[in-house]
Amino acid sequence: MSQHYKNFLSLLERWPLDKSKVGRDLGQYLRDQLKAVLGSSNIIAVKDERLNGQFRALENIVNDVHAKKYPRTLSSTATGLSGEQCREVLSTEFLQLLQNKQSSKKEE
Repeated sequence: MSQHYKNFLSLLERWPLDKSKVGRDLGQYLRDQLKAVLGSSNIIAVKDERLNGQFRALENIVNDVHAKKYPRTLSSTATGLSGEQCREVLSTEFLQLLQNKQSSKKEE
């Protein structure tokens, strides 16, 4: 099992953390799950083939395998926003701003 642990640690070293999504970042979630699964006493219950499949899927994401295989030809999204605009809209700061505006409208 130590080999799985080493593999996942090396994968997570390459996985970026998005500081704009505090408490909602996939990279942080994966780190927390690694601690929970590989650091628990239930480690024997984890099936090797399932863990290998999960590792390969995450490795494909971190290495942009599908993004390279199927490159995007458009720079917009379904919303009409750019990728950067989508990142800004999904940031914790922006979501808190929206929540504060909704709260102030309800009070009126």
